[in-house]
Amino acid sequence: MAGVPPCSRCGGRRFVLIERDGKELAVRCSCLDEWRRDAALASAAIPERYQHCTVESFEIWNPNDPTLVKARRRTQELLDAYPRVERGLLYMGRVGTGKTHLAVAALRALVVERGVQGLYVNVTELIQQLQMSIDGRGPSREEILQPVIDSEVLVLDELGACRSTEWVLDQLYYVINSRYMRQRLTLVTTNYLDSPQPVRARTARNAEGPKSLPEAVERWRETLSDRITDRLRSRLYEMCDSIELRGDDFRSLGRTPGGARR
Repeated sequence: MAGVPPCSRCGGRRFVLIERDGKELAVRCSCLDEWRRDAALASAAIPERYQHCTVESFEIWNPNDPTLVKARRRTQELLDAYPRVERGLLYMGRVGTGKTHLAVAALRALVVERGVQGLYVNVTELIQQLQMSIDGRGPSREEILQPVIDSEVLVLDELGACRSTEWVLDQLYYVINSRYMRQRLTLVTTNYLDSPQPVRARTARNAEGPKSLPEAVERWRETLSDRITDRLRSRLYEMCDSIELRGDDFRSLGRTPGGARR
């Protein structure tokens, strides 16, 4: 890795010389495993903000909140059972509850401890890359999507965040359905739930003072199916167990967690 001093044991050659039965033999240096681990983590493209996330560092602000406890437990159970895992996990909940933290923690553990080839992808960034490929800027659509489809473990972060045009939905269905058919483990996060959630009423001011806006009171937040269609949500039902995190947004509590949460 750039900027890293060479190994003190092998000088960066990745092997050391030992004497055995009167002969000098070259054997693999232990730094090779460390180098491969670091290279695998780099290939996973985990954002710097989340690179140190672990299941152990996932903080539960309210120990009485069963959803956060369950989310951490289910993540650990997946790691313990791997590779005998048939279904991924879909982390659902408001911003700041720790969905991305847990998904990345699972990915990182599998890459570092099991030598699994994994990849982190933010959905909005993926769509932007695909849009650029249409104009001939950057890699082709196939070059962008093939690693996403083939990766042994994939974190698909913030599903439903980008505007859901027909073209966008087609790209998402292609990715998710391709991984479903290949039986690849997929970990998904989304800020949208399966049931409509009421949006807090806002107020407006006029000459008579504050006035409630009736239309705001009656407004409901879109569901995940609203954002990605019933067809795509149905496919996710088949490949992932849903976990809803209902905890408070740590940012609103003025807290800085040990590991980044989203």
